[in-house]
Amino acid sequence: MRSVKQIVAVMVMAASVCVVQGAGAADEITPVAAPLNPFLTQQSRFTNVTYDIYPSGYGFAVQELTEGNIKAGPLKVHPHFGMAENYTNNVTRTDNTFGGKKSDWYTTYQPGLQIQLPVLGRHKIIVDYRAYLERYSRDATMDVNDQTMSLNPILMFPGGLTVKLLGELKNGHDYRGSATSALGGGTSGSSSINQFYNKEYGGEVTLKSQTYIQVQHKYIDYQFTGPLAGTRVPGAAGDINTRNRQEKYDALALGGRVAPNTYLYVKGLYQHEIYEVNKDLDSTTLTFAGGSTWEGLAKSTGSFDIGWQTRTMDRASDRGTGAYGTMYFNGNFSWKPQDQTKVNLSVYRRTNETVLAATRFYTGTGTTFDVNHAITKKWNVTGQLMYEHDTYSGPTTADNMTAVREDSYLTFGGGLWYQIQPWLGARLNYLYTERLSNFISTQYNANQMMVSLQAQF
Repeated sequence: MRSVKQIVAVMVMAASVCVVQGAGAADEITPVAAPLNPFLTQQSRFTNVTYDIYPSGYGFAVQELTEGNIKAGPLKVHPHFGMAENYTNNVTRTDNTFGGKKSDWYTTYQPGLQIQLPVLGRHKIIVDYRAYLERYSRDATMDVNDQTMSLNPILMFPGGLTVKLLGELKNGHDYRGSATSALGGGTSGSSSINQFYNKEYGGEVTLKSQTYIQVQHKYIDYQFTGPLAGTRVPGAAGDINTRNRQEKYDALALGGRVAPNTYLYVKGLYQHEIYEVNKDLDSTTLTFAGGSTWEGLAKSTGSFDIGWQTRTMDRASDRGTGAYGTMYFNGNFSWKPQDQTKVNLSVYRRTNETVLAATRFYTGTGTTFDVNHAITKKWNVTGQLMYEHDTYSGPTTADNMTAVREDSYLTFGGGLWYQIQPWLGARLNYLYTERLSNFISTQYNANQMMVSLQAQF
């Protein structure tokens, strides 16, 4: 069964095109598609406004809302509210090893408010608040209370110079079944969630003219809370001990224009992770890549970077030390083969944080594929496919064996959107997700059905 999924993944990664957000002509509806992620299959999806569970390393802009016409002087005001009803047959994302699957219904509420202040006609300041709340029918210990407050000035100058600044506060959590989610706690044998609070700030300066220059800097601070947080005693179990950290990101890209709206560049990326307690996990990641970004080329837009990534552990320990190298690539492509159809494809390979004992990180290689076809101006049909393969940095012991753990995630599904008005949308969606592993006790599969309604003014 795994070989079939790997074949599917290779076929998707080989594709050079994809489809996503709704309709095509100027008078048709273009709903916003939520990005697919193997770990977020429990997250409700809406047509107008999405919610990002995790902070992004090199992201410097919040989703800008455009529908609606509420004004207070120069301010553009965009309140929004979404509600969804969900069912899953495996709410804890566990296998029969842990007592069998548990099904549940849960309701999602997604309120928010975005305020935009235009400045001198070409600049803007965006203040954005979004919440994501889940309420479970059978077990209140599984309820989710995520919220994000963002400040996002965007300055656009003549000559192709753009400056983006971002400050953000976020209460979030790791979804069950993810590579960073730990089992434990909860009533009725449920799996408690890893909760975190983080703050991030940074900026990006981009010049697109005959030359291409981009400078990026971001700082992210993670502080873990909740029933799995634990203590700060070195060696003790818990998220505080193993995961509280600061992440620092810097990047520089230099290149030039090779065609209208098309640029080639070379890029260097620097990431430094500093842990509060578990200093054995301190590391520096260096990435050198070449890439391209383009707009309007054969009805497509996108960017693609490929190079080499080296992760160096800052200090020796019983886990070993040294530098670990791997190929790096990151690409995002959008293609519109016809007015009614859009395709989005992303491919990636990079190292990531891990909570698995005796390992320092894992390397994730994956692809996501979204298709959206507008049957009419209001009806849209969607399809989604995602595959990721994770390989951990060192051997670990479980299931009476010691080996390097390898996991494969597969997610696929689809649904129907009805964009009643540009500001009001309804969605019916189904997703299936599965994790296969060489450690049998970590395997699971789950089905999710969801119906949602969202208004954005």
